[in-house]
Amino acid sequence: MAWMDSIADLHVHSCFSDGTMTPAELVDAAAARGVGLLALTDHDLLEGARALRDLPGKKGVSCVPGVELDAMDFGLNFHILGYGVDLDDPCFQAFCRENRERLEEVNRRLIVKMERAGEPVSLAEYEAFTYEPTLGGWTALHYFLSKGLTEKLAGGLSVYGKYSHSYSCVGFPSISEVSGRIHAAGGLAVLAHPGEVIPQEDMAAFRAAVLSAMAQGLDGIECHYSFHPPEVTELCLALCREHGWLVTCGSDCHGGFGRSRVGELPVKAGSLPGIERIAHLIEKGTPE
Repeated sequence: MAWMDSIADLHVHSCFSDGTMTPAELVDAAAARGVGLLALTDHDLLEGARALRDLPGKKGVSCVPGVELDAMDFGLNFHILGYGVDLDDPCFQAFCRENRERLEEVNRRLIVKMERAGEPVSLAEYEAFTYEPTLGGWTALHYFLSKGLTEKLAGGLSVYGKYSHSYSCVGFPSISEVSGRIHAAGGLAVLAHPGEVIPQEDMAAFRAAVLSAMAQGLDGIECHYSFHPPEVTELCLALCREHGWLVTCGSDCHGGFGRSRVGELPVKAGSLPGIERIAHLIEKGTPE
């Protein structure tokens, strides 16, 4: 298992969801930056991970099938990373498609709000709108940009706040349902970037919220994350030591649509507690 001595990046996104890089480009970037263990975890879809699996050469990079799924619990939109899932499981494929449809329904409902408020948008026009996926982001952001409502692609994020529009409007599944679906597909369920989801004003309350989330059937925490402050990383590591949970590391790279690069955190795979549980999840045909 040569990847044990190399950098791990178990959270990256491709142009199949909202990143700017193809799976092949992600492998190239990973190899160039010394990443030996990689997981492509697109939002609520498996096409990118399947494309990565089917690449003819991985340049010494061992790949774990992955996905990042939305969940709603305790009034918060959690992201759950699924590792080692069976990408060809029809039940899991259907579940991901349903969650992806919920994700897009969030955007459709926002467009309806905007149209009713007199903004120069329409749901019919939005549903017919297309864009180049390698530009990153998602349809609504490109639509806002095309309508002159924002000057930059990422500026479209402010529109959601302007209309007090949240992901709670469409009924995403609970953490326990998402973790159960991941387990049924043969994978491990990991809490993604808790510091990006749970308020940190009171660290005791933050700790309690992480424990409540973990109690819903999760296997580990993404402790090492590009945008976690040190106190969040240390608290999550302490919880994993206390409970024997898997520790993972992720850049959350979106290529040009984001602030982080593949392999940005110099964390060796072999230093991650519980990482041996990942070994049997590596795709067949990739280096071990």
